[in-house]
Amino acid sequence: MKKILIFFLVYTFFSSCKNELKLNAPYKEIPSIYAVLCPQEKLHIIRVNKVFLGEGDANVMAKVADSVNYPAGELTITLDRFVNGKQVNANQILGQKTIFFRDSIIQTQNGAFSTTQRVYVANADLHEALPYIEPNKIKNPFSVNTNGAWKVSGDYVLTVKNNKTGNVFTAKSTIVDSVRPNQLFAPFIGYYYPPEEGAAVDGNNYIAYQELEKQYTISYPINESKIYQVSLKMHFYDDKGVQGKGPYQSIEYPFNNQFSDNEKTTVGIFTLMRVNFKGKDLFGSFGNALSRMNLGTNILGRKMYKIEYNIYSSTQDYADYLEFSKPSFGITQNQVLYSNFQNQSAIGIFTFRSRCRVFKAMDKEFVSEFQRNSNTCKYQFFNADESRVSCQ
Repeated sequence: MKKILIFFLVYTFFSSCKNELKLNAPYKEIPSIYAVLCPQEKLHIIRVNKVFLGEGDANVMAKVADSVNYPAGELTITLDRFVNGKQVNANQILGQKTIFFRDSIIQTQNGAFSTTQRVYVANADLHEALPYIEPNKIKNPFSVNTNGAWKVSGDYVLTVKNNKTGNVFTAKSTIVDSVRPNQLFAPFIGYYYPPEEGAAVDGNNYIAYQELEKQYTISYPINESKIYQVSLKMHFYDDKGVQGKGPYQSIEYPFNNQFSDNEKTTVGIFTLMRVNFKGKDLFGSFGNALSRMNLGTNILGRKMYKIEYNIYSSTQDYADYLEFSKPSFGITQNQVLYSNFQNQSAIGIFTFRSRCRVFKAMDKEFVSEFQRNSNTCKYQFFNADESRVSCQ
């Protein structure tokens, strides 16, 4: 059963009406917790903030670090794993039954809240085995699950305890594995980046999205997850760069979320999801992304060199969280705050969002399109042969 907290914001439309809201009830600790963990990462980060009451301007108080952060050492945060109702190792590689999170401080971008944020981090591998890398591909590690034992499973319980008040906040989630693409559907065919010597210069080994009016399709098999998202990230050398030495930059093209219940299709024995796009949409998006990067102009030039594919997959809880987090544009302005914590004791979410990642090389014509395309040319990209011509 999904649990939500609903707060109604009441507006006064007529000067003759008078509304008085008295906040005389005793304060109840209800923290805001965001814990969406990725099993493919070894560093896991959780944010826990105070939902506070105070006299004065809330916008001013939100900028004060002590108003939104718990003091150092006040919280104990743990992660436990259960299979068939029995507690088993959570950090399976090291044989640890309980994973403990430690305090850390990060600096965030300017916004409504303090830029100094306390987070809680843990180093842990949630997989049942180490990934397998073929001996001839030591220089080419990738995140496609070639080892059948490199998997995740079980129910996890997150516990946040306030050592000062004694209050405990818990949530449970079933971990989901990453998508496991097979070698029948591009871009998971052929060699990953960098291609091995002698690899055919074809669409399986070298990606080409430079035809602006052509519609391209990426297909991938689904698993037990309910929501998916694909993103393409383009990596380029900044200031021309030298392969293996950088400097590097990247721009990303994220697709909309996809829901397996609505968008899955069957091809033979496979159940797939698909995303479609045109080359002109890709370059239009990349041009917008580059315009926001404040790139320097006193450089030798830039050059694309590889493309990264990410497929994120997550639970129904995550899909519900995104739905309830959408901004409300209705006149009533009802604000819905999601919670999957036991007894609605905390605002927020605990769940998993897995990732499958592969890198592919780029076709020469695709590399050169960044130099000649009107959306990207002004950012001083080279052709594949490191030549340049004036922007049209």
